[in-house]
Amino acid sequence: MSFRFSFIFKAVSIALLCGFLAACQTTGLKPGSISSSFAPKGWASKQNGNKAVYVCLPSTCKSPEVVVVGPIEVKGDTESAIRQNLISAELMNAVGNIANVASKGQVRLKTNRRVVTKSYSGFDMTARYRTDKGNVYVAARIIIQNNRGSTVASFATSSSRAKTNLDRFLKQTTIKRLP
Repeated sequence: MSFRFSFIFKAVSIALLCGFLAACQTTGLKPGSISSSFAPKGWASKQNGNKAVYVCLPSTCKSPEVVVVGPIEVKGDTESAIRQNLISAELMNAVGNIANVASKGQVRLKTNRRVVTKSYSGFDMTARYRTDKGNVYVAARIIIQNNRGSTVASFATSSSRAKTNLDRFLKQTTIKRLP
C-alpha cells in the first residue's frame, strides 16, 4: 500500500475517531448548513451528500495533506450541554487521555478549547497518530447544532500544516443555523 493511500486511509479513520470522542454520536448538520469555497489551487475535492474530502495533489504538496468534512452522531441536545459547559474541554481531554493510555502512545488526542458561536457549539481538537512511516497530525473542529453534528478534520505530516489547512477551510466557510 502506498504511503499516500495509507495516509488518507488513516486520516479518515482518525476523523471518525475524533467524531466519536467529540460527542455521544448523529446524522450530521442539515444540508446547506455548511457552505465552503475551500479547494485551493492544486487540491482535488469530492463531495458526496454531506461528506466532502479535499486532497492536496502531489504536484502541489511535498507531503500528504487532506481535509475531511463529514457527519457525526449526536444523541440528545448536545449543543446545550456544551453551551452550559457540562461537556467541557476538560471532560473531552479526560476521554482523550483514555485513548492516549490505551494506545500506548500510538495516538495522542487533545481538546484545545470549547467553541461557542451563535450558529453552533463544539470543540477544537488536535491529534497525533504514529505510523511506521512517521507521524500524522490532525487539527479538527467539532460542530454541533442541537442534536446534530459534523466534523472538519485536517490531516498532514506536520502539525502546523494540519492547523493551517483547518484555519484556511474555516476562513472560507460559512456555518449557519437552518430552521
